[in-house]
Order: sequence, then C-alpha cells, then structure tokens
Amino acid sequence: MTYYLEHSEWMNSLVVPEGMNLDMLAMPGRLDTLLKPALTQVARGNIVVDMGCGTGVLGLHAISNGAAFVYFIERDPQMFRILENVLPGKIQGSNYKLINKDIECLSVEDFDQGLPDFIISEFYGPRLFDEGYVNYTKHLRSFLPKCQFIPETFVVDFYLNDIDYSQPIWPADTSLIDHFKYMYREKGFAKHMDIKLDDYLGSITFNANSQQFDNNVEFFYNSYLADDKLVVGKAIVKHREFTQYYSVIGWVMGSTDLNKKFRLYYDVEQYFNPRKVEI
Repeated sequence: MTYYLEHSEWMNSLVVPEGMNLDMLAMPGRLDTLLKPALTQVARGNIVVDMGCGTGVLGLHAISNGAAFVYFIERDPQMFRILENVLPGKIQGSNYKLINKDIECLSVEDFDQGLPDFIISEFYGPRLFDEGYVNYTKHLRSFLPKCQFIPETFVVDFYLNDIDYSQPIWPADTSLIDHFKYMYREKGFAKHMDIKLDDYLGSITFNANSQQFDNNVEFFYNSYLADDKLVVGKAIVKHREFTQYYSVIGWVMGSTDLNKKFRLYYDVEQYFNPRKVEI
C-alpha cells in the first residue's frame, strides 16, 4: 500500500510509485532556518558557489556577508538571461561570475577566478534526493576535493507508528493546508504525522562532504503486531549546528506483511525514489 499526493497548488497532481512525502512543513522557511544562517557563518573572505542559483538569493546573501567571490551557476536559459540583467544592478564590483551550464558538465576550468571554498544549493526536493543533490556533489567532489558543501548531512530516521483512521488530520501549520493535501487512496484520509520515536527501525544517511551514503535499512515485521502500522521516515537536513526538519515519507504495513523482512532504501537508478521491498 502506498501514499499518494492528490491535488496540490505547489506541485500538480503527482503519483509516487513507492513511498510518499506526507508533509514538507518546514520547506517555506528553509532559507532562513538552515541555508542563510550557515552561509552567514562561513561566507566572509571565501569563494562561494550558488549551485542552481535561480534568482541568485543565496549568492547575493554570500556577497552581502563578505564573500570574496561568488559563482552563480544556472542552466535554465531564461533564468540566466534574467540574472544577466538583474545582478549588475545589485552587485557593486566584479566579484562574481555567471555560468550557464548543467552542473554535471562543469569542470575545474569553469572556476577560473579561484577554486570555491563552499558550495551551497537548494537541490533537495519532496523526496529529499530527487533533485540531484547526491549526483551533483559527487561530480563536483571529483575535481574540487577541498570544497565544503552546504547543506552537508541528510538523515532519514525510520520508525514504526500506529495509524489513526478516525479523522483527517491536516498539517499542523494551517496556512499550508491548501498546499499539502496528502491522501491515502484506499481508506481516504489525510495525515500529518506526529511521529512517536519509540519503535526505531534504522536510518539512511548521506554526507555530501565525505560522500558516504548509508542507503539501507532492514527490518522484520513481527507477528505480534495485529493492527495496521505505518513505517515513517523523518528526514532531517543539517549543516554544523543548523538543523531543519524537512519531510516525512511513509508506507502502510498490513496483515499480509506479517513475519516478513523488508528493506528501505533510495533507488539510485530511479531518481532516488524511496522504496520498500520484501527481502
């Protein structure tokens, strides 16, 4: 059984084949919660890359906090043209460079104004790794061995929780209700998870700086569990002391799953979709 995302203003109708993002309550504030504070701490005197810069907000924040130089990298031609017109009016001096390339096409020659000290980006999506962060950092690490990535660490802690089918429960922040309506199709409920941390199953972790990806959790679904349960993964994004609760993914466990062993992982070959498979 799988969670589905029905209508959303944030992302048009999306069905995920295995594992579903149930909420992204902290997403609107992730710039202020994690990325900007982390950048403020390290920008001064350093060379910074705003990877997939979009509007350039992070690169501009780095310059305003004393960065020696900023590379703005944006592959989208239309956004790149906007940046070419907008940035000269916002940045005094020549301490930046615009690069119109796909990240996986970058080489050391592109960083001709000095090798970067820090690379920051927002390339983590509804299912955490589905916007390319693992592959992008792997490519950059291949020729930039000393740079540091922001954010650095991603952790998904998995727990086994009870399910309350008695009533719909919407996101705790009521302003997000119209944006995040996640429905379990067969039994028809929307769910915001207040995760109980009692029955811990294991964690998946990725460290961008060390490039270590522990991408496997295995568990046995015991026979004494008579009622349906929900396997939930609580995702956390970190950089040094800055931590952001990011999203929740989940699968329902029923009577047909009793006395079986399962593996949880992110499918690298299928856009890092989260998977639950019997083993």
